[in-house]
Amino acid sequence: MQERDQDNPKAREAWFMRGRTVPTGEVPAALRFRAFQQKMQLRQLFAARAVAAIPHVSTAGWVPLGPAPLASDAGTGQNYGSVSGRATAVAIDPADATGNTVYIGGAHGGVWRSKNAGPLSAGAASVVVDSVLDYESTLAVGSIAIQPSGNTDTTKGVILVGTGEPNSSGDSYYGLGILRSADGGATWTAITQDAGGAHSFAGLGFSKIAFSTANPQLVVAATAAATQGFVLGLESRSR
Repeated sequence: MQERDQDNPKAREAWFMRGRTVPTGEVPAALRFRAFQQKMQLRQLFAARAVAAIPHVSTAGWVPLGPAPLASDAGTGQNYGSVSGRATAVAIDPADATGNTVYIGGAHGGVWRSKNAGPLSAGAASVVVDSVLDYESTLAVGSIAIQPSGNTDTTKGVILVGTGEPNSSGDSYYGLGILRSADGGATWTAITQDAGGAHSFAGLGFSKIAFSTANPQLVVAATAAATQGFVLGLESRSR
């Protein structure tokens, strides 16, 4: 008996691909950012409804789990013991002459800061690490640089974080530009393009950021895309 609804592989494939093709003129990273904004709007909406429905929510019993190594899944036959995510960037704050203030970037884990990573700690177990970048448009980090301004106050340092992991691995995310903090990581603003506006940073991964020693306001940022790498110059102020 002939099927009433005959299979049409070519039409099915065309339908499948249409939903996974980036529209002309769009950048995948920008589309992902748009989806992120929609997600955050929905999260706020649901949070407001939850608060209205539940007058009191106890947080007792919750404890932080990291940063700390996690046990890999031995059930898959690929047990690697205790593992952690990729650390993609490390920068020591020059404002701290003791060398204790250190910033660490994760492949897709934001930026973490320790204020006792140097001589203040007898060993690694004593180092305390806190997150300073948890809620930005992207948490993929490729590079970190701190302005060598001669400032001795770590709460007023200018920090640049190049987003996007430039390793081109199967689980790497491209970035949305450079995140800038002028208060030691307390708040962040996004630099989304170069000084002249000719190059958008959406979809790139930053492999290195370096401040000029002759002019601390000048920064050189090396970026990597899926098929090319190039260098852009920009000033360190927010745009």
